Amino acid sequence: MGKLLDSYLEELEGQPGFWRGSRAEVPVFVFSDDNLDRMRIMSPIGVIEELDADLLHVLLQANYDRALDARYAMRGNELWSVVVHPLATLATDDLPNLFDQVVALVKNTGSTFASTELVFRSFPGDDIVLETEDDDEDEEANGDGDEREGSSGGNDDDDQDASSGR
Repeated sequence: MGKLLDSYLEELEGQPGFWRGSRAEVPVFVFSDDNLDRMRIMSPIGVIEELDADLLHVLLQANYDRALDARYAMRGNELWSVVVHPLATLATDDLPNLFDQVVALVKNTGSTFASTELVFRSFPGDDIVLETEDDDEDEEANGDGDEREGSSGGNDDDDQDASSGR
């Protein structure tokens, strides 16, 4: 792995299992474990003094629709860009793309929050609220659940969408 990393990272130093270097002037760390068949590429974004709900929502939403393989992750109060991948299925050709995604997520934090130009479409409408099982039990106890489930007069597509979370 160290020989491969020398092609993709500048100022590379380390030992088997842990390396650090930089790509596009962004510090990058690589961890690998042959026994556990895992590799992790990660780069620090910064320290978050106070994690507010709005920022957390943006980061989680970005992990869903604007990040391909790289993801936002927290380590204590540090925000990181991270890719985790099995070593057994890692192709040498994948590495430059994975490094680029980690670096792009670092550089795009605060603007697009994206690791690539690909953006997955979200649910049709932001007002969808997924209900927990407890809510379903409360509705059935109140008689509200009977109309939605098993009624022949309802729209079967709506029933299927509600139960599958779509």
